[in-house]
Amino acid sequence: MSGLVTAGRVGAVWLDGRHVPPDEANLPVLSLGLHNAMCVFEGIRAYDGKPFAAAAHVERLCASSALIGMPLPWSATQIAAAIDETVTAAGYSDAYIRPVAWRGDEVIGIDPTGTTVHLAIAVLRWPQHPPASGRPLRLGLSRWARPAPSMAPVGAKTSANYLVGSLALAEAKQHGFDDAVLLDHRGRLAEATGANIFVVRAGELATPVADTFLDGITRQTVLELAGHAGIPTRVTRLALEDVSAADEVFLTGTAVGVQPVGRFLDTEYLDDRPITQTLADAYSRLVIAHREKERPRVPSA
Repeated sequence: MSGLVTAGRVGAVWLDGRHVPPDEANLPVLSLGLHNAMCVFEGIRAYDGKPFAAAAHVERLCASSALIGMPLPWSATQIAAAIDETVTAAGYSDAYIRPVAWRGDEVIGIDPTGTTVHLAIAVLRWPQHPPASGRPLRLGLSRWARPAPSMAPVGAKTSANYLVGSLALAEAKQHGFDDAVLLDHRGRLAEATGANIFVVRAGELATPVADTFLDGITRQTVLELAGHAGIPTRVTRLALEDVSAADEVFLTGTAVGVQPVGRFLDTEYLDDRPITQTLADAYSRLVIAHREKERPRVPSA
């Protein structure tokens, strides 16, 4: 999963309650959020200037902050309003929104007591392409594993939890892959470096239980879409062999929507991906409905 270079793409930044020029949106080098990973964030897509599933992302941002003992001094309603204002200020039709909260620089050390909590919202220009566009991905296998729930707050979208993904993705690209599969601490299938994974075999869709990694908002949406499409679906424990034996594999995430996988290690998948395509099309229709100012929702049965 490729990143997006930010130079020249940041259109607007909201920082601690006010809009500031992007090149002035800085933080002190001794911030506890930087040194001790006391930081949470979200990624939100905007289509035609309208944030998609913003309420769910804001809810998760607040929940992540609470999970690491860092309650935000802004309500979900205030944050949602700030996101809307910042998207409008940026003026981009298609955009990526990055809310990020962290602890300040009042203390140096481990104990966060006495530090202030800060919140920034940045809006970046995003390439104008549909969520499922691009060639199928090539996946490797990472030597890094997702930790047990007793080792880290796995249900929170924290900067600390993303170190493993960053290391895994860098190594995958060094070996000619686009992304990598990560196992959990038990050796079971977990996810990709920054996206959830689905496998299809004999017409049945399966995805791992989200108990060692983040239960993605796009993942949840795709599971609902599969149900409405009548696709047999299991959320279950999966092994690495389930990826190699699959007929189809795809990833889901805010940035890419539904992204097909063409190869895992030495296993290549056929170009015919009926279930992946069905769900990619359904997700795209959801986005189109959002673009047309309809309330984004999963169609009723």
